[in-house]
Amino acid sequence: MRAWPFLVTALWVGLDQWLKAYVVATLPLYATREVLPGFLTLQYVTNNGAAWSLFAGAAGVLTVVRLLAGIAILWVVARDLRAPKLQTLALALIAGGAFGNAIDGVFRGHVVDMLLSQTLTSLYQPLFHTVFPIFNLADSGVVAGVILLVITGLLPSRVVRPA
Repeated sequence: MRAWPFLVTALWVGLDQWLKAYVVATLPLYATREVLPGFLTLQYVTNNGAAWSLFAGAAGVLTVVRLLAGIAILWVVARDLRAPKLQTLALALIAGGAFGNAIDGVFRGHVVDMLLSQTLTSLYQPLFHTVFPIFNLADSGVVAGVILLVITGLLPSRVVRPA
């Protein structure tokens, strides 16, 4: 069994939980702190739903779904030792995101979000007439993992030698 995907997952969960703890400890709810002017602001908000506040009020069910998804993904990673490294990295990031938000659900009853990107809002607002949703590192891990999975799906397949 390869250890590095589990280390990536654990590192991503750790970074996500550290940033959430930092924001909760240093910012009042809804307060903002500019990090990279014109690009990134911290704004402490909570979300008891999923992305874009879908399924608001379903924090308990979403927590269970996130935990099961994270476990299932790591189970797949542990079994498929011949998967390409980029695909394995993608799955590790997705699992880290699932666990990061599940931990919030278990211990807080909601997810802590804090990343507000003015750049993403400037791209998103003309299309949807609203600001880009505030997100967290767990969400970023899921999105980055999905993008990597799409990229690996578009790359030409290689012959994988048996272990």
